[in-house]
Amino acid sequence: MATVQASSRGGTRTFQYRVIDTGKNVEQQLNTLGADGWQVVGVTTKKQLLIAPPQAIILMREVFSAD
Repeated sequence: MATVQASSRGGTRTFQYRVIDTGKNVEQQLNTLGADGWQVVGVTTKKQLLIAPPQAIILMREVFSAD
């Protein structure tokens, strides 16, 4: 999992990114992660990224501070 900060006119927003393999129980994993606020933002069909296994799903979610 990686964390990235993005600045905009409204301030700084923090996002987390996660890559999961499309192996067994992928539907159950996606349902669980979706309930935690993760959204699918991309998929790979072959070894396209150094961080992603073949046929991976890339997810992200915004992290809100407790301030």
